Amino acid sequence: MAELLGTVRRALRVLDYLAEAEEPVPIKRLAAELQLNISSAYHVINTLVIDGYVLRDERTGAYGLGAKAARLGDSYARAWPVEPELRAIVSELGARTGENAYLAMLHGKDVVITDIVESRQRVRVHALHRGYSADLHARALGKAVLAYRDAAAVREHFASHPPRRITQRTLVTMTAIETELDRVRRRGYGEDLEEFCEGVCCMGAPFFAHDGSAAGSVSVSVPSFRYRTVRGAVRDAVVDAARAATSALDTAHRRVSLG
Repeated sequence: MAELLGTVRRALRVLDYLAEAEEPVPIKRLAAELQLNISSAYHVINTLVIDGYVLRDERTGAYGLGAKAARLGDSYARAWPVEPELRAIVSELGARTGENAYLAMLHGKDVVITDIVESRQRVRVHALHRGYSADLHARALGKAVLAYRDAAAVREHFASHPPRRITQRTLVTMTAIETELDRVRRRGYGEDLEEFCEGVCCMGAPFFAHDGSAAGSVSVSVPSFRYRTVRGAVRDAVVDAARAATSALDTAHRRVSLG
């Protein structure tokens, strides 16, 4: 196994934590939530501040992401451009449902959020952002893709990414997860019923590459208090968007094949 540098991993954990925070975070809270001793937290955070990846609020003393962190995100977005056709499909999905819509693409073995269209409802899952690829067991986007991998690949994924409990509803045993993925395959879409974020339900459906493999997924998030009312309409919209994405990828492949 390759040697891992603890200091680098701590710095990356700090950046991940600040990326998911809704506002600048005091150093004591950051250290407590990341289970770092306070001296290590100061060492890491001060280094990141000096290098421009973290910014200290002079008024409150709290910390947030700096300009260089934003540059990393921009560079990632340029490296994985979203096909205009897929962007249009997820935009239409958001407009049709009036909810937040998401697009995820398969990059290697990761299912990565590549586009988010926020709705007029302004109900946002703050932990999710472009580039997010964790917790596939708890998110409709992830379930929709994992359902079309073979059992060995699914077990390999969770051997290296143990499913964590995020809410009381999160599925964390392999038996429960495999049963859920089988249900997704049979229905053609996946659901997250407050498994990733309390108060929010999501529905996602996969789209496929020309060879029939799952290439990604689209989803919509809905506040749980009105999910039951809109579930049928959301399901139809998500499944239609996934079919449109499959068609768009097929058209793009044929266009490239014809030169």
